[in-house]
Amino acid sequence: MLATILGLTPVEFHLLTTLVNQLGRIFSRTQLMDKLYEDRHVVTERTVDSHIKNLRKKIAEHHNKPVIIKSIYGVGYKFDERGVL
Repeated sequence: MLATILGLTPVEFHLLTTLVNQLGRIFSRTQLMDKLYEDRHVVTERTVDSHIKNLRKKIAEHHNKPVIIKSIYGVGYKFDERGVL
């Protein structure tokens, strides 16, 4: 299973599947927080940034494409349609 190979946490796996299942869609931090956490009062928007950073690092260890998750300045994140895991 991909999550096991990459050593993903449950939140990282949910984040990755959210992005991959809607290729090309740009998600704001708020939208991702809504999908990742039922009770948002314990996290901030920067929590999403930390998960993205960790996810990118884990993917880079097993994939030759440097950035699969793209940052869209001032908007949020999207999975690069050309990136295939």
